[in-house]
Amino acid sequence: AGDNAAGAVGVGVVAPGSAFLSLGTSGVLFVSGDRFAPNPERGVHAFCHALPGRWHQMSVMLSAASCLSFAARLTGAADEAALLREAESHGGDLGPLVFLPYLSGERTPHNDPHAKGVFFGLTHDTDRGALARAVLEGVAFAFADGLNALEEAGGRVERFLVIGGGARSALWGRILASALGRPLDYPEGGEVGPAFGAARLARLAVTGEEPETVCQPLEIRHTVEPDPILAAALAPRRRLFRRLYGDLTAAFREADGA
Repeated sequence: AGDNAAGAVGVGVVAPGSAFLSLGTSGVLFVSGDRFAPNPERGVHAFCHALPGRWHQMSVMLSAASCLSFAARLTGAADEAALLREAESHGGDLGPLVFLPYLSGERTPHNDPHAKGVFFGLTHDTDRGALARAVLEGVAFAFADGLNALEEAGGRVERFLVIGGGARSALWGRILASALGRPLDYPEGGEVGPAFGAARLARLAVTGEEPETVCQPLEIRHTVEPDPILAAALAPRRRLFRRLYGDLTAAFREADGA
């Protein structure tokens, strides 16, 4: 198993259609399946799962929670937690302020190493809290683009378990659920998913037990449902987010001399 497949085993994402969202340095949407369902044109990964007779698909964005670290360093915030508090207090009225989180290029759905990070819509009134909020939203919009690419290949995903360090932010959870239009389930112990999954795989190899017996889902601590009011507020900025990448694609390549 790679890290994500092991994480899936650890949190019990083994049945077809079950899925997790990993909000770490990079961002991953992982869906377990019973068939090979590639979408190479949109940068979707399709591999054998770590268990027999199963497959998985992944949408991978190269910069997720690392974008918050970047913004904290850029703006002189004490740390990421302090920046999140400022984003929470801002209230979300950003106007046209949008962040493209392509600080390391992007994989799903653009497969574009030339893509760059962008703040668009800056004014004299833009403050640190607004920049932080735009970062949270931009990462959520990129996850939503990845979900679209996944579902083109493998059908609708109904909900996601959430793992990774960024999962500790309640505000980010609300934004993600509303941008994705899916409930997010937060499990107990999700932060140790890959290591726990490796232990489960070792146990299966030794005992020969059925995977369903060992690879049980973790207990859910709480669930964040999509907020229709927040989703409506995010919609125009997501449309602008998607347009900006298309408008800037040639400029990204020109900046790299490609």
